[in-house]
Amino acid sequence: MDQIEIEGLLKDLNTRTTRIEQKLPTLATRSDVHEEAERTRQHFDVVAEGMKDSIKLIADGHQALVDRLDGVSRDIRSVLDNHERRITKREAKTPKRRTRSSRN
Repeated sequence: MDQIEIEGLLKDLNTRTTRIEQKLPTLATRSDVHEEAERTRQHFDVVAEGMKDSIKLIADGHQALVDRLDGVSRDIRSVLDNHERRITKREAKTPKRRTRSSRN
């Protein structure tokens, strides 16, 4: 390698170093990263708390709906059982009809 090539490489190295030095102040420091991480954690805690409240509200509503459906189901079952008893009682009182095939 001759002197001109070395000077060219040094000039290129100086140019690249200058660009790096210009970008360095814009990069985050460790304390910047830690501060941002703390802000993110705090924000996440707030969001998570809101989600917990929403989930509890949904769960409470779901339980109320289940309870209501259980009550409706019991009411329907009671009505059906009552109808079944009435039909069975009526069938027991009604005389048996003879069919055409049993008359012959």
